[in-house]
Amino acid sequence: MKSLLLATLALIATTLPAQAASQKEIEASMQQMQQAQAKIMEAMMLEKQSKLGFNETVDALKKTAEARGWKVTGVLDAQEAMKKGGHKDAKPMKIMGMCHPGLAEAVLKAQQKAKQPPALTCRYSVYEALDGKIYVMRFNTSLMASMAQGEVATALTSLAKEEDALMGVVLK
Repeated sequence: MKSLLLATLALIATTLPAQAASQKEIEASMQQMQQAQAKIMEAMMLEKQSKLGFNETVDALKKTAEARGWKVTGVLDAQEAMKKGGHKDAKPMKIMGMCHPGLAEAVLKAQQKAKQPPALTCRYSVYEALDGKIYVMRFNTSLMASMAQGEVATALTSLAKEEDALMGVVLK
């Protein structure tokens, strides 16, 4: 029994460095995956500086969206919500719900036909960053279109072009 215990301990001792190396390799791989995921997340959003002030950007987007046939479903004052939550230094931020009904319907129908889950974001954020400049952030529909196929790619491409036209009113 004693020799079996010694043999087991010897076996464990000889495999520990290999397991440690494996653990280090796993941790390194995990870190690489996290870095890649961060890059993908960054690419999924478009952040562009506005040429207008904060309120002017919100007003111009709303007016232009409505003129182009978009529906503005609401504007959330995130700064107000943050201040109510105790963040006294919250900078101006509004999250605008805006959707082009015809293009949204085309995307959703194409996704259903392709048996894909619906992936349509109708949110646009306008905010003052720490540098004091005003930015508009939105989902990168062009990137999604480039990863899609068939009718889904076509519908997303049309939506991306319309979004670009809408944003062109306020972006530098």
